[in-house]
Amino acid sequence: MNCPYCHKIINAWTGLQELQKFQKHLRRCRKNPGNVVLSDGHKTVVTPVEDQGLREALEIRAASGQ
Repeated sequence: MNCPYCHKIINAWTGLQELQKFQKHLRRCRKNPGNVVLSDGHKTVVTPVEDQGLREALEIRAASGQ
């Protein structure tokens, strides 16, 4: 599957593993609207405003049509 925000390819053997990898990716994705990107010029840090659980990751995946 592809991330609907940054279009990164996420591969896994089973659907559950793919969902878990997608949830982990959403925490670090810079284009995720639920994250805040902080930069001081040298280093960039991505901080999630709220942690998205498996249900939210599944809903985002379903809404993307994949």
